[in-house]
Amino acid sequence: MNNSRLIFPLIILSVLIISSCASQSGGDPAASTLAYLEALSRQEKTVVVNSVCKEWEDQAALEVDALLSVGSSLKDVSCEVVGEDGDQKLVRCNGELELTYTDEVRFIDLSLRTYSMVWEDGKWRVCSYK
Repeated sequence: MNNSRLIFPLIILSVLIISSCASQSGGDPAASTLAYLEALSRQEKTVVVNSVCKEWEDQAALEVDALLSVGSSLKDVSCEVVGEDGDQKLVRCNGELELTYTDEVRFIDLSLRTYSMVWEDGKWRVCSYK
């Protein structure tokens, strides 16, 4: 009898743990956006293209190509989900993308962009920004 009393709570605990892990395995759209920006600043074309939706791969490749002649780095960047648009999550980041060409430094204020994130092939992917 004592074993049967323990089995039910263990089953409940197992279900709670599994459901908790399943909800976390979907990833975080804000973290995926930050990973995209980090790869973009490091000019890692393959990583950037692999972190965007299929329909935006060409645009992502062009963005990396545009940075190849400059130095780039991220400054004080953090991202958060700010809303939804249908099945897309909207992410806004604070901070800057610093671009250096010879002695000239320019900054792109990332807070002016809202990234549209879509769930595709088992992870959140950048699919555009406005």
